[in-house]
Amino acid sequence: MWPDFEGGSIVNLMQDIVRARGGHSSLPGVTGVDRRGWQEARTVVLLVLDGVGLKQLDALPDTAFLRRHRVRALTSVFPSTTATAITTFMTARPPVEHGLTGWHVRCVEPGLDGRVLAILPVTPRGGGPLGMAADDALALTCRTPALFSGLPIASQVVSPAEIAHSPFNRRHSEGAARTAYEGLEGLFAALDGALDASAPPAYVYAYWPDFDHCAHMRGCASEQAQAVLRSMDAALEAWAARRQGDPVQLLITADHGFIDAPAGRLLELERFPALADCLASPLSGERRAVFCHLKPGRERDFERALADLSDACTPWRSADLLQAGHFGPGTPHPRLRERIGDWTLEMKADWTLRDTLPGERAFRLIGVHGGTSAAEMQVPLVACSLG
Repeated sequence: MWPDFEGGSIVNLMQDIVRARGGHSSLPGVTGVDRRGWQEARTVVLLVLDGVGLKQLDALPDTAFLRRHRVRALTSVFPSTTATAITTFMTARPPVEHGLTGWHVRCVEPGLDGRVLAILPVTPRGGGPLGMAADDALALTCRTPALFSGLPIASQVVSPAEIAHSPFNRRHSEGAARTAYEGLEGLFAALDGALDASAPPAYVYAYWPDFDHCAHMRGCASEQAQAVLRSMDAALEAWAARRQGDPVQLLITADHGFIDAPAGRLLELERFPALADCLASPLSGERRAVFCHLKPGRERDFERALADLSDACTPWRSADLLQAGHFGPGTPHPRLRERIGDWTLEMKADWTLRDTLPGERAFRLIGVHGGTSAAEMQVPLVACSLG
């Protein structure tokens, strides 16, 4: 399943929000959704539940708040992962334009010299100094302005305390006030504070990471992860009941869904020396959507080495994925082709692929995402007018 940019993706959702808050966009909005209340509301609140895909909602009872107010399914972006999707939420642009193509991004900008960065914390793979301030690195790599700076209304970004004022969050919330919170109660207290202000913001973007954290470590189908999601659903129910009568349009979605990946399906690049020898840099992207940059003249060797992974992945020339529009419509980011490399390995079923550099801790993630399965790609759109 690839993203549906014709009216069924989180990119399209963001176009509707931008227009409902007085901004302009040339891309289509979501099909099959009544958006009149979004324009009439005093405040639109977009709450992003990290990792809570459509499959995760289906595990809740029919009486759950999130299931009762679900209006349709959307697709994430490609890769279906936080760094790529959150940047779309905060810029309203598809990955083809904002150019952040996964947790790990190969950056060839001056001073970064082709190193692979974990883009959200702005740290190089394998450790060592970045060589410049994180803000300067983001100024080089992130060219797309935050959507808040282009809206003619007051906005607020509500984020967990540990990331609320990070370099990435500062850059992508430019034009909005920032509020930090701690814990589930803190999230709804922060929303109350925004809505009860003497001049409430017309747009609030809020982000909740707890399910994602638990699903990675315990598995998305684990009782621990399910309990975290049930706690959020109950808190949403109570908060919405308390805020009934407010001129607020609540929208809820996710950046991606999840699958659980068994240890026996985790491939280590070091086990495939012929393949590894063809690579000019460490792997980038995600464990479920892997970007490979080849050494000059090693194309045929790489293609032969791929035979060892035929059961686990579908290889694509990255340029073909770009041409097919899987990164979205629009003018490509000037560094996009260099970031997606020569080949993309789309992992099948529940397979994952990783490499481990000196200085990196090899750890297994039970819950994973980034790929093109329906469980990873499909996210819900939940809508509830409180007024």
